[in-house]
Amino acid sequence: MRHHFGARIKTATAVAPALLLFAPALRGQDAPLAAKADPPRKEIVSGVIVKMEKVARPDGAGAKAPEPRRIRLTINTNVVWRDWARDQAKARDEGSPKADADRGAKSVGTLGPPVDEDSVEVIEVVDATKVETRFRSPADETTEGETKPEKVKSDEGAPAKPPAGGKPVEFRAEDLLPGLFVEAESAKPGGPEAANVAVIRPIQPPEAAQPAEAAPK
Repeated sequence: MRHHFGARIKTATAVAPALLLFAPALRGQDAPLAAKADPPRKEIVSGVIVKMEKVARPDGAGAKAPEPRRIRLTINTNVVWRDWARDQAKARDEGSPKADADRGAKSVGTLGPPVDEDSVEVIEVVDATKVETRFRSPADETTEGETKPEKVKSDEGAPAKPPAGGKPVEFRAEDLLPGLFVEAESAKPGGPEAANVAVIRPIQPPEAAQPAEAAPK
């Protein structure tokens, strides 16, 4: 009887160090893995400019650095790109920026959708805001557009190949006028300042050339 009891004590004594040895590993297995934080989502405002205001700089007396330029844009997000671009698209867009804005302000896609407090977003363009011009077809509602009009593809995937002409239109901050369709990315989530504002210009690609039918024999 004593022999069996002593054997059990030896066995327990031998097992104990093994448990202590594996305890850290077991604790590591039991501990849940820390979840990786998702990167913050970009906040994109898309629609037509309905109002532009140049915000006056403060007097700045005694300030160490001048206040940045600010242009406040009111954007109607009810405007749908496809509807707005339908009567705006052309094979080539050489501007001027003001002429494009005036034409866009008269578009059915601009005048039709309601402008209310639920559809309006206000952003601010400052010195650090990047303003760019992009081109896409009226049917393209998903991509950010192309940097050159000749890169725009038709529904069949063929390049636009616009007719030869001058330099395509290019927008700057001072050209952001009512009637233009823009997509703006916030610099900070929930903040009014925009990191990037892209003026989207509609390009109507030519129809893909159909293969010639073989002459009947």
